[in-house]
Amino acid sequence: MEFYKGYLTMEDITRHLSQTIGPRPAGSENEHRASQYIAQTMTSLGLAVETRPFYFMGWEPTRPATVQLLAPESREVPAGSFLFSGSAPEGGIEGRVAHVGTMYLCRDFFEWPKYAVKDADGSDLGYLVANAGGPAITFVLYELGRFFGRMPYVVVDLPTHEYFQKQIAAGREVRVQMDTAGIVKDNLLSHNVLGVLPGSCLPNEEIVVCAHYDSTLTSPGACDNASGVDAMLRIAETLAQGPKPAKTIRFIAFGAEEYLMFGSKFHVATLKEKGTLDRVKNVVNLDMVGFGDHLAVTVTPESYKRRLQSVFAGLTDAVRVEYNSAVLPVSDHFPFYEEGIPVAMFLGWPYDDYHQATDSYDKIDPEMINRTAEAAIEVVQQLAGR
Repeated sequence: MEFYKGYLTMEDITRHLSQTIGPRPAGSENEHRASQYIAQTMTSLGLAVETRPFYFMGWEPTRPATVQLLAPESREVPAGSFLFSGSAPEGGIEGRVAHVGTMYLCRDFFEWPKYAVKDADGSDLGYLVANAGGPAITFVLYELGRFFGRMPYVVVDLPTHEYFQKQIAAGREVRVQMDTAGIVKDNLLSHNVLGVLPGSCLPNEEIVVCAHYDSTLTSPGACDNASGVDAMLRIAETLAQGPKPAKTIRFIAFGAEEYLMFGSKFHVATLKEKGTLDRVKNVVNLDMVGFGDHLAVTVTPESYKRRLQSVFAGLTDAVRVEYNSAVLPVSDHFPFYEEGIPVAMFLGWPYDDYHQATDSYDKIDPEMINRTAEAAIEVVQQLAGR
């Protein structure tokens, strides 16, 4: 299939979101600007557009996360903020580093080594958690931190973890000074932006195609996830130009995904309350599709996987695909999955600039977005019917 060359280009979407607007943390003015831009673009494609606001509890840093190594040598080590972390006292925390185990931020996916910073009496003052995937990124404390255990937490990188291991194994005392501070902010406002392509003969059966548009605190979010919004809008443009689908296709740009999928959770909960969730028959979620040497496709159930495999097999210029059936709470398909709805997430991997200030427009591979959108168009066409 030749990809439709029309109104939208990668420069229109990915560059605008990541460069013109920039970092889009949930609840910020930049996130609001992004939602307006997406709504305007959906309208220009001929979709019926609705913007649904929702309020949530968020977190805002008041002092940056820092870690200074004091012994056995003196130097600063890379540090990243944890959303919902407790605050260190003014001046930070100083103490001995001790390995305390593994922090299961997301079981089977984000399982990271955890260290306590202890005072002279052996009490825990705060925690350093090492990103097993590499750099000291901005991350979120998932359930921990919002409801219990709100100690000061800081992310450190994998080399720091390896250094701690080596020094502690050699019997040397490791001492650090760490600092982080932030405030919990109530009633932050975000929006879900919905664009609908009505079905011709089965309008009450829906296929959801979605992507989140917010980013982490300091990241331009080019790959994560301007690229997913880019692919979603290209799909919408192509399908809006063709014959009307039998089923309704609902394109959703979710807000506040980086805050524990608040936007998609709000959407699913609202549909369930109204008794209309059973209208959603399949979900295609596009998250970080602007880079990588392969497309990691999480899909369930098996019948949905076979459908996707058939589509990819029929594409002559498809990206390499690796399938996975373990659905984890890491993106906006998960709230639908929890309700028993068939889901698929498309994600480009690996991506070394994940959740960092270096996730910028110049890193994007436009062909990755193109090929992902092409495959998703075929999938959605099959699901929605003609």
